[in-house]
Amino acid sequence: MTRSLYADLAGSGEIIEVLSDEAFLGNLLRVEKALAQGAVAQETVESYVLNVEDLSRRAAAGGNPVIPLVADLKAINPEGIHPGATSQDIIDSAIMMCLRDVTGEIIGKLEGLAQDLAELTSTHKETPIMGRTLGQIATATTFGAITGGWLVAVLNAKQKLENLEFPVSYGGASGNMAAVYPHGWEIQSQLAQKLYLKDPGWVWHSDRTPITDIAAALATASGVVRKIAGDVVFYSQTEVGELREKSPGGSSAMPHKANPAAAIACDGYARRAPGLLATLFDALDCRLQRGVGSWHAEWVTARELAAVTHAAVSRASTSINGIIVNVEVMASRTSGEAGHAVEIAERALQIFEREK
Repeated sequence: MTRSLYADLAGSGEIIEVLSDEAFLGNLLRVEKALAQGAVAQETVESYVLNVEDLSRRAAAGGNPVIPLVADLKAINPEGIHPGATSQDIIDSAIMMCLRDVTGEIIGKLEGLAQDLAELTSTHKETPIMGRTLGQIATATTFGAITGGWLVAVLNAKQKLENLEFPVSYGGASGNMAAVYPHGWEIQSQLAQKLYLKDPGWVWHSDRTPITDIAAALATASGVVRKIAGDVVFYSQTEVGELREKSPGGSSAMPHKANPAAAIACDGYARRAPGLLATLFDALDCRLQRGVGSWHAEWVTARELAAVTHAAVSRASTSINGIIVNVEVMASRTSGEAGHAVEIAERALQIFEREK
């Protein structure tokens, strides 16, 4: 399954290159190259031409794409290929490379969103607006206090992503490095260095928490921006009219409309994250030394979760960037003092400066 062009361009096109089947299968080849022993084996991997469709079709017979890949490489030259490894080592490491690369992209998007939110918070820390709780008018606050809350949540989500580790996998057939004893830990360390992955110092074949740690951080980022998008949609309603996106969407049937299209798209992408996360948590049921179906379910699901998170964050950033604030309408609905709202906005800005 090559990634959907529409879905990826709606986020931004660069993730096609890091989450596609071409990228995933290409990473399998990169892992094999890093493992290859000797000049002949290196030349074999370098000369191999990856055919994504052919390899994908042949993968069905053995349940994973590494089996036909290794067969192709060994047909060229059987020496020094796939030493001491099993399919899971190659696939897990390749997934980690995909997730590492897209997480860096998401962090960059969150940084831009945080900067825009900080500017909104600074500009509107004293702008009065009615607070709403449980769908009803509550007490007065400031728009800067509201955006400050969004800002801190974005910073927290970004920090969770920045703290992630992407471990290499190298355990062999039963996850005990038996085929390369006593050199397994050394090989794992070298492999991690070559692939720019973390050396975990252990074998995680049947412990899938490295996957769920990443998945939880991705889903958190999706949820954080979905909350912002939902608020923007409310404030942009005709009857409310307190916000308007810089480039609102139109309607094919109603030319008078100015839809908060970017916020709506963000909501649509982020809405898929909880289900994908649930699938990955279900895959923690990895039986014995290799999961039966649970492991296989991770390959597309983890990449899809990363894709929808990237798209959601990208659309949230587009929604907030240059958003128009109708301060007169906001003020017209308020009465009374906003209390500590200005202080709350200032505290959010202090947290932003500290995190920069």
